[in-house]
Amino acid sequence: MRALLALAWLLACSLRAAADAPPRPHVYLVIVDGLAARVADAAHMPRLFEAVAHEPAHSSLFPDAHAVMPARTNPNHVTLLTGAYPDAHGITGNAYRSRAPGAPPEKLDNAALIKVETLFTVAETDQPSLATMAALGKPKLARLFAGVPARQRAPDMLWSPERLPPARRDPASGYAPDAETMGAVLALAAAAEPDLAVLNLSDVDRTGHARGPDGPEYVRAVAGADAAVGRLLDELHARGRWDRSVVIVTADHGMSAVGPTPERPHPVISLEPVLRRETVRGVTVVADGGVEHVYAERVAAGAAAAGDAAEPLARVAALARAAPGVAEVLARLPVPDVPTLGAVHPDWHLDHPRTGELLLVAAPGHQFVDPFDPVEAGLLGNHGGPEDLAVPLVVTGGWAGLRAAPRGTPSPGSVDVAPTIAALLGLRVPRLLDGRAVPPARAGHPIAALLAQSPH
Repeated sequence: MRALLALAWLLACSLRAAADAPPRPHVYLVIVDGLAARVADAAHMPRLFEAVAHEPAHSSLFPDAHAVMPARTNPNHVTLLTGAYPDAHGITGNAYRSRAPGAPPEKLDNAALIKVETLFTVAETDQPSLATMAALGKPKLARLFAGVPARQRAPDMLWSPERLPPARRDPASGYAPDAETMGAVLALAAAAEPDLAVLNLSDVDRTGHARGPDGPEYVRAVAGADAAVGRLLDELHARGRWDRSVVIVTADHGMSAVGPTPERPHPVISLEPVLRRETVRGVTVVADGGVEHVYAERVAAGAAAAGDAAEPLARVAALARAAPGVAEVLARLPVPDVPTLGAVHPDWHLDHPRTGELLLVAAPGHQFVDPFDPVEAGLLGNHGGPEDLAVPLVVTGGWAGLRAAPRGTPSPGSVDVAPTIAALLGLRVPRLLDGRAVPPARAGHPIAALLAQSPH
């Protein structure tokens, strides 16, 4: 009898807890592309920080959250939407060499190359009743999160700048101005409230590249992104949706000045002419902002050793170490006299075949441009290295299940955002495409300090 009474009591408690639990929230993930952590404050983003001040019980600010290496757009967006590091999801930069014989370097922006489910795939597969949306200010991100039969599912609504007339896009990049992206979000959400909406605002990144991150143009772009976020907050309040909303604002990477200065008159590193002059053959270099990948043409994707390519790789390493502006030379596969990437920076999680056999890292204020391109060389801002990993993470909303993280909560990483969103929406975490769990060491974890009920 006591056992039955105890069981009945536990059941009653469980039912009461379920009745008291707030309904599932609607989550808005806003990624301000290229937003440096140092300008994510009340002075530069007053609308966002007013919302935080008005919701002290439901708001958390992590000013020194951390992105993943390399600090580039594609790998970090994929991490934000998979909860996995690049050594699991396979997007190791914005560009790579596929290792197909004779294939040139290419962009790493194809959804078929992601090896971990995105949140869109999990939602569309397991809970298709959830309404999902993505409005992405960069066309390449729409390609990255498109549907791929038997691999990835797209969100219910996928908006990109290609939906705009050419006159309403940035003429140089083809990106959507932040006002256009937010306008599209508000129009789509007016018809059907999304359970998950993901936004990429591109103006800060575009301006940082063209004008540098230290000038008034960059500050104005940050203010514009803040105004766009303010429109979203106003709309949620006006439509009576605030009390069931969680808004997460973060960045994919920071931004560094790479323009010439008296102390740094030549910030561009271009190794390809050096390798030609020194007759180093059998390697391909792929520049990616603050990092550069060196691929040995005779090394297969699954190789565990460089084999006879070790000698030309060692020569490249020696030439790179002598080049002004190169801070680190690291080997993914063993190369004589070159420290290994996994031993020096295991936290970078870049031990993947799409990473080059060598990874070169630029010193702060420098960038790789290979092959040399005058437009790329003329950029005043760029990113990719460890100095660009600091990103802001702001969480706010009116949903009753959201709480302020206690003082002293460790700073999360971008890799923790997707598991947190999954917990908020009652979804399982993304898995590898073969159905296995992502190994714990290669995945993030829900930020339990934000949730009134710890995720299971």
